[in-house]
Amino acid sequence: MTTFSLPSGRPLGVAVIGYAFMGKAHSNAWRTVASFFDVPAFEQKVLVGRDALAVAEAAAKYGWAESATDWRSVISRDDIDIVDICAPGWMHAEIAIAALEAGKHVLVEKPLANTLEEAELMAEAAASARERGVRSMIGFNYRRVPALALARELIAEGRLGTVRHIRAAYLQDWLSDVETPMSWRLRKETAGSGALGDIASHAIDQVQHLTGQTVTEVTGTLRTFVAERPGAAGLEKVTVDDAAWATLGLTGGVSASVEASRVATGQKNSLKIEIYGSWVR
Repeated sequence: MTTFSLPSGRPLGVAVIGYAFMGKAHSNAWRTVASFFDVPAFEQKVLVGRDALAVAEAAAKYGWAESATDWRSVISRDDIDIVDICAPGWMHAEIAIAALEAGKHVLVEKPLANTLEEAELMAEAAASARERGVRSMIGFNYRRVPALALARELIAEGRLGTVRHIRAAYLQDWLSDVETPMSWRLRKETAGSGALGDIASHAIDQVQHLTGQTVTEVTGTLRTFVAERPGAAGLEKVTVDDAAWATLGLTGGVSASVEASRVATGQKNSLKIEIYGSWVR
């Protein structure tokens, strides 16, 4: 069995790479997590970003001891134990693999990577690091939602009988307006995917996490409703999906439908999951 040890005599040192939307969300989470969960002692050591002034302002606002612009120098530091990657998807593989090879525990946001090849390289690095006692995980934070944790417990206890099918929908509307400007999240070369990787990944993870089963069959479709967005030099082509639909077959016989959209007008951030078993007790 692989064992995991904590540094003796000091708290864990945390570095977050990325300070924009997700980096700020994670920074706030690190600042408040001890109020909600029993966690090991840790210190918010450094927040990393490319803009020195902006990342320094974010670091001061969210309780980081310092800021930096070079992630490579940060992961080489002896006082950093955990690297939390909130950078754009095209940077995930390089940072995560380097951090794991440096012996740092890694938390990386989803989508895991922009390509299957990158994801497989990350998985190999994680498996190798695990043999050395280094942990890694993807930011599937909905696993800790009390209602979903209870649902998983009820399924495991057989309170729903045999689970037959699941409906999962993750809907947002932040791209509903056709005038919403172009960003890195709408370019395949930087984001890797759209609604599928960004939010359907949460729904798919929940289907597997709740049932303890693995997806083995997939049919699906992707749709881009707004083909162009305003950019710095005029209209730019959107190269990722606005919405995704899939039907899944799992190892234990469960069937699931998954829907994800970032153009679902009126739905700010809605994750809905329905679980149907052979009985309720």
